[in-house]
Amino acid sequence: MTKHYRPRLIAVIALSFLSFTSPLLLTRNAAAARVDEPTANPKEIASLIEKLKTNDKRELSAAIKKLGKIGEPAIPALMKALQDKNLPVRRSAAQVLAKIGPPAIPDLAQALNNPNADVRSSAAYALGGIGAEAQTALPQLVFLLQDSNPDVRSSAAEALGGIGAEAQTALPQLVPLLKDSNADVRSRAAEALGGIGAEAQTALPQLVPLLQDSNADVRSSAALALGRIGAEAQTALPQLVSLLQDSNADVRSSAASALGSLGAEAKTVLPQLVSLLKDSNPGVRSSVAEVFDSLGAEAKTVLPQLVSLLKNSNPGVNTNAAKALVSIALSLQGKANTLAPTELNLAVSNLESALKIMEEPKANFQKSKIAYLRLSLNVLKAEQTDRLFVKSIIRKPYFWGTGIYLFLLFGTFAIRPLWLLKIYEKLKPIAFKIPVLGTDLSLGNLIFLKYHPRVLDAWVAAQIEATRDEFQKREIVRERKIIVPIPVILDNNTIATLKGKDLQPTFAQKRGCLLIWEEGGAGKTSLACLIGKWAMSDTPEERICNHRMLPVLIESELNMKVAECQQPFLEAIRGQLQDLTDTAEPICEELLEQLLKQRRILVIVDNFSEMSEQTQTAIRPEMPNFPVNALLVTSRLEEPLGLVTKTEIKPLRIAGNRLSSFMESYLSQRKKRDLFSDTEFFNACSQLSTIAGDRNITVLLAKLYADQIIAKKEGTTDGNLPNNIAELMLYYLNQLNCSVTENKFSDFTVQKDSKIIAWECLKPTYRPAAANRQNAIDALGEQNAESRLNYLEDKLKIIQTKGVAHDQIHFALEPVAEYLAALHLLDVNGKDESKWQYFLQVADSQNSPEAIKSFLLAVKDCYLDKILGAKDTDFLSQEITSRYNVTIAVPPQSPQAV
Repeated sequence: MTKHYRPRLIAVIALSFLSFTSPLLLTRNAAAARVDEPTANPKEIASLIEKLKTNDKRELSAAIKKLGKIGEPAIPALMKALQDKNLPVRRSAAQVLAKIGPPAIPDLAQALNNPNADVRSSAAYALGGIGAEAQTALPQLVFLLQDSNPDVRSSAAEALGGIGAEAQTALPQLVPLLKDSNADVRSRAAEALGGIGAEAQTALPQLVPLLQDSNADVRSSAALALGRIGAEAQTALPQLVSLLQDSNADVRSSAASALGSLGAEAKTVLPQLVSLLKDSNPGVRSSVAEVFDSLGAEAKTVLPQLVSLLKNSNPGVNTNAAKALVSIALSLQGKANTLAPTELNLAVSNLESALKIMEEPKANFQKSKIAYLRLSLNVLKAEQTDRLFVKSIIRKPYFWGTGIYLFLLFGTFAIRPLWLLKIYEKLKPIAFKIPVLGTDLSLGNLIFLKYHPRVLDAWVAAQIEATRDEFQKREIVRERKIIVPIPVILDNNTIATLKGKDLQPTFAQKRGCLLIWEEGGAGKTSLACLIGKWAMSDTPEERICNHRMLPVLIESELNMKVAECQQPFLEAIRGQLQDLTDTAEPICEELLEQLLKQRRILVIVDNFSEMSEQTQTAIRPEMPNFPVNALLVTSRLEEPLGLVTKTEIKPLRIAGNRLSSFMESYLSQRKKRDLFSDTEFFNACSQLSTIAGDRNITVLLAKLYADQIIAKKEGTTDGNLPNNIAELMLYYLNQLNCSVTENKFSDFTVQKDSKIIAWECLKPTYRPAAANRQNAIDALGEQNAESRLNYLEDKLKIIQTKGVAHDQIHFALEPVAEYLAALHLLDVNGKDESKWQYFLQVADSQNSPEAIKSFLLAVKDCYLDKILGAKDTDFLSQEITSRYNVTIAVPPQSPQAV
């Protein structure tokens, strides 16, 4: 035996072994997993199986749908249906098994060894419908690629394509099938390579020849596979171009789609693609329109042909034509100032014609596409107007240049200072050579007053209304609509009611930095939002500076994947400012730099202590090139911020003797005070004092209690009011759940799930942070975990999805998360001292003990409130007290804050 055949023989033996053993293991595991599942009515399943034989499409579809809902209990009957002599019955059964998904994989994997070829083929077909999760059956599917029955080989190849990139290990066995004598096998093998995607590029030499196959289906499948492999398939460009003239419409359509997947490379075959816009087959015309959609501005020369397709009677054709037109228009918009005059004029003319057709009353185009097209057209028209203005200046440079310059100096600055910025933007691209210096000078540099404080104030004034409106719409600001004056400690001085003028000394400096720090729920973010509103005030006495400022709120992690030489922090500010001012284009970097430098923008960084180290490192006010000269930071810690000179604010807790003042102020602002008689009001205050005990409490806890007595009074919730802080948190969840009217989960389920997810968010660092969404789902366990998580997010809105990939979740209210996590620990640890010892060891290993103080105090509160017979002298209480034996500052006799 040669060295070349020995490894191959070993591989065949291994595959054979796996094909016989894997189904047994999978079947055993599946059987174990089904022990606790409810059984379905066998008669109902049998009846539905019988309906798979009907020729009535509607009845057949209903039967498939019902069997899919029954799920796992129907698997045995469906597996029997796979052995039916009727092919449509087998395919229908396979379709249902594919819908059932992973639970059916063990049985299907075992069926791959069935002596009946029809059963093997149908089982493979079903596994392909399940997708990537069917990769556990890869060994058996690979083995079937060499089956003597062509239908089995075809179905096995199709299944591997459905599994996708995970099936790349089967490439050595798939590639030979491209030369199979059966056309259907060749076609399905090509499709499988396309399903694997870019990883299948090694098969290009064998795949490209199939473009010349005698069978049209094979040629079509090969073209689509090359498109899915992507840019690496550009070597097949000549062969794909030749297929644009194929006699089969499906082949022409597939070739066009594949060319679109090659991206910019497809622009070289524009003439051939344009000719297909008049193809007799609507599917071909639609595919070609999609290609132009992917090319963007590169396809600007085919605008007239695409406009003509808007009136096509086929909805697929005119829809794809409209989509391509919008894509090209948006690309042209971004390149408006680089277009040649002829190109610009032709683009405007064609897009005007397209917009007119799409706006016709009888037309049925999406409003969003019409809006995008109109926006791009307006930008291109504005460019036309600007060029006419610039051309008039260029024709008479001395006369017009002198006149504009004098007007800017003696007129515009006094009357319309904001015009200086607009004129500067128009003149900046125009340069002339200075003979003496031998260098070029931009005309824009002659506008030396462009960034004068008066001009910047005019720019802020132009944006202030839109900014106020958008700032109020921010969820974090909207949720803090009611704000009662906050007693604080400002640089070691207690202030009963903080005013904007108290901060004017801070932001009168060239570089103003304000740090608001205290535990979670103390009202830091509310105070930051209030300061942001003061910054925009029209009343000078109310502002934090002698001029108005636009507040930019940074509350999420910074995106570190920005262009080279750009700062993530600066780009985040730029993006937020564009959203706040509701402008189509981002603000230019030069203007942004001046606005930040001259303190026309107040940058608010919320929850700094909870941000990642990478984000914190990007926000370094001590650096000489730090762009922000008006900075507000909220944190749970006394952040050093590079030891820069800063003003510090600490919101105070509510003392027990001031709870009634807080309740009075809060209920009055919510216009709910009249709901309560004086007796009811004082009884409620007394109950809150009992809950607080001898402790001062955060304003968040007091607010939650106030919201709950309102809900109780208005009848939107039931049950007794809470007697302690732990019950207050659970009552808060019950109140939210009470407002749900459809598909409602029980309070017990909501409480249990919320506590588990809260612990997932705190477990890594004992501080409220984002948790991996999939980890949270896994922690919930049992059935419907994802729907239960979605219920907390969509119905109760106590958690939110964040992160660029939308794979992170966090609690909307961090103190609530801390108490719920503490309650979860109580469910797990109880009074077990050994478990609490381990918990405290982990706490002591955290980097910042001060940062986890509020969580440990929450654990102590919940322990004393919920554990029967718990005392301050117990191990856990004493250990936490010894770590955080602090005295909470008593606020002055003044209104309290939310």
